[in-house]
Amino acid sequence: MASAGKAATAAMANNLKKNLSSQTTACPPTFRYLSAWFCPYAHRATIALEHHAGRIDYEWVEALGWEQRKDDNNVTKTGKEWWYHWKADELRRANPSALVPTLIPVDSDGKPDEDKSVYESLITIDYIDAVANPPDETLCLAPQDPYLAAKCRYWADKVNRECCSPYYGVLVRTEESERREHFEKLVGGLKSFSKEI
Repeated sequence: MASAGKAATAAMANNLKKNLSSQTTACPPTFRYLSAWFCPYAHRATIALEHHAGRIDYEWVEALGWEQRKDDNNVTKTGKEWWYHWKADELRRANPSALVPTLIPVDSDGKPDEDKSVYESLITIDYIDAVANPPDETLCLAPQDPYLAAKCRYWADKVNRECCSPYYGVLVRTEESERREHFEKLVGGLKSFSKEI
């Protein structure tokens, strides 16, 4: 009789787990993802969001960019076209630095809560990993082991300095010599990182 009771309790616990799991899967947390196609810092958050696809939903919002404009007012003092850097109003409201990536949670009624926005790429990645709450530690982006997590953060910072920053320089520099210099730094950073993989 006791064994039948244990079996029934175990069956109820398994059913409860399945129901909770299906509810979690049915309504993953949702975000407005303020990003920019050219930003390597935002690319990291995009990779984290895609890694946790199905456990997190997001809507991409292009919130920062460049556009070429005629220099009708001689802003550049050259009479040539110039590049205007724009930022979306939503980005300015949700992030005091108005930088990407910025995640804005969306409630069950579909309303964004800009007061709870999360920003800065490495912080955003940690947040995404925590909110996704993967069922298996191997699905986490950062290891749970403190030593391995420390090594992971070291390499994230190193890649930030030696790969992301030069990559951004390649994208935004207009002088060929400057672009080449940043490209060489980027290749050096990638070589250094690839030795550790």
